[in-house]
Amino acid sequence: MMPIRKSLLAFSNSNVEFMVGIGNEYLQDMADPAKAKNWAQQNLQPYLAQTKITCISVGNEVFMGNDTQLWSNLLPAMKMLYTTLVDLGLDKQVIVTTAHPYTVIGISYPPSSGTFRQDIIEYMHAILAFHSQTKSPFLINAYPFFAYKDDPTQTSLEYVFSQHNQGMTDPNTNLHYDNMLYAQVDAVYSAIKAVGYTDVEVKISETGWPSKGDPSEVVPGVIYSSASNIKAPSTFISLVIFVIAYLIHA
Repeated sequence: MMPIRKSLLAFSNSNVEFMVGIGNEYLQDMADPAKAKNWAQQNLQPYLAQTKITCISVGNEVFMGNDTQLWSNLLPAMKMLYTTLVDLGLDKQVIVTTAHPYTVIGISYPPSSGTFRQDIIEYMHAILAFHSQTKSPFLINAYPFFAYKDDPTQTSLEYVFSQHNQGMTDPNTNLHYDNMLYAQVDAVYSAIKAVGYTDVEVKISETGWPSKGDPSEVVPGVIYSSASNIKAPSTFISLVIFVIAYLIHA
């Protein structure tokens, strides 16, 4: 299946930047030089002249499950696609990364004590080495909703939605957090630093709150929905339109 051609072409000659994703089922294939080049030539190059495709997400939330073979396939696929972009002269235009679930974080509180899960430390170290080398960001899918859903008695909706609240102060850094999303991101930065990297940028690839869910799930009412646009930090927040692209077998 080709990328969603109409979606990509609809934003031709605009300033909207796209991330194109490769499904987890194709990671093993992407480690093959010929298949990686074929993918890029068919699913990337035809659109670049008109549409700003700036990122390839190789797989999605690979470490959500327990498929260790999939874990092992991720970095070779990322490296081969990056090498392919270099060969095609596209590495300055398109970055290569992957989006992680927040469950890669084993400890998130306080944020300064953030660490990765012990079972994936080896993989995270290697992936971060790749990001450091290629100057690509570490993508995290951060959903305060899930943290609140798992423990609603210990977390206020005001803190989750960045309304007026007491917030929390990190005892190690004295940094004060008035919303959970910022705390989650800082925990990721701490986890990255804990394995030896300080030059890798963290970007949020997914976040949000459902408007409807299971009976046991709290959904925001009108007052919270209107307040869910959190305060923007001093850095620029970009909106990513994520398009899944599937490999075309030769």
